[in-house]
Amino acid sequence: MLDMASAGTLGTVAVEYQRSYIKIETLRGKNPTEFHSALCEVCGEQTVDRSTVSGWATRFCEGHVTINDDQKPGRLKTSTDEQSVKLVADFLAQDRRATCKEISQATGISPTSVFRILTNYLQKRKICA
Repeated sequence: MLDMASAGTLGTVAVEYQRSYIKIETLRGKNPTEFHSALCEVCGEQTVDRSTVSGWATRFCEGHVTINDDQKPGRLKTSTDEQSVKLVADFLAQDRRATCKEISQATGISPTSVFRILTNYLQKRKICA
């Protein structure tokens, strides 16, 4: 069993666990202000804001099932793969004085990703702007 007194000011509770508690208390029909006060007693300064508690309570009342954040709109972030590294390396082998912008236009890879590939993966130190 966890000894809360030895955990400092009643310990640190991760945001995910606070969301779980918010979900449980919402399902029990409690007021967000009530369970925010209870969270403050347990979590101290690590408690999520009252507006956050109210927002999550509203989402759970509307039928939101998971405690995870919704996927954000927009383009998905992609990791640099071997194919992209090979494209940049091959282009650089043909024209070693090419700029990041030129490589980007020729390969279809963003200039930021080209720069990251050149510096992190290909270990190039002197990069043309």
